[in-house]
Amino acid sequence: MQEELVSPKKQQNNRKRVEKWLLNNHRYINITAIEKEISAPKGLVQKFVKYDKKINDKWIDPLSGIIKRFTNFTLR
Repeated sequence: MQEELVSPKKQQNNRKRVEKWLLNNHRYINITAIEKEISAPKGLVQKFVKYDKKINDKWIDPLSGIIKRFTNFTLR
């Protein structure tokens, strides 16, 4: 599988979207379930929300994918 090269500007926009969404909606989501879904270290999102610790770049795309799936309300 070939990895997609993402431009720095697109990655920065992704980061802003993910961070803003997490800050606005952290009260309504199960943070540990999201971390388990992407196999992230325990406390990754919690530390960002509570202590403003930066999320490593490698976790931004998986978080973005989860948020897109989570916010998509289409009927199957």
